[in-house]
Amino acid sequence: MIAFAAVIGYLIGSVPTAVFLARLRGVDLREEGSGNPGSANALRVSGPLLAAPVLLVEVGKGFGSVWIGAAVGDEIGAIAAGLGAVAGNVYNVWYRLRGGKGLGISLGVLAGLWPSVIVPVLVVILLAVLISRSSGIASLVAIAAIIVMAFLWSILEWPTGGAESGPRLMVLAVGIGLIIFWKHWRDAPFTALAHRESPGSG
Repeated sequence: MIAFAAVIGYLIGSVPTAVFLARLRGVDLREEGSGNPGSANALRVSGPLLAAPVLLVEVGKGFGSVWIGAAVGDEIGAIAAGLGAVAGNVYNVWYRLRGGKGLGISLGVLAGLWPSVIVPVLVVILLAVLISRSSGIASLVAIAAIIVMAFLWSILEWPTGGAESGPRLMVLAVGIGLIIFWKHWRDAPFTALAHRESPGSG
């Protein structure tokens, strides 16, 4: 049942809703801006009127995956479905495993399984953006913060509002981090600079 929940989550996460919503406005997110089918590129290409619904739908997909996973396999099924949804968004089967960056759908998964961490994570992202002026760096900081917070919640036994703190919460946090890390690491400014300066990159 856990594998079934993960597959359901993956299929939900892989539905290219951002691309569909953008096409309704005459925009192709895979060809414009950064080419990433997500809310950040939607904001860059078409402004908040496209970015807001793209983000809300991604969050809804993550939350919905958790809800369906819970119906299939209780809390473990919910975690499996949530991680599957994030993987489906990032490694999209319909686009040769080239999908979004997974941050929006990850927020939806956290909202379903660990709602008490949402505000702290958003504060961390905001502060990291203000300090670094880079969404890539802010995302990496957020990934690290989620894992550290999972450890703190588990050690201090703070209420999560959803999943049981402890090993399951760590699996959720580390799982999300591992799935989305590469996309955000690749887009961090210091990584892009190193790539440009590496032998043969020019």
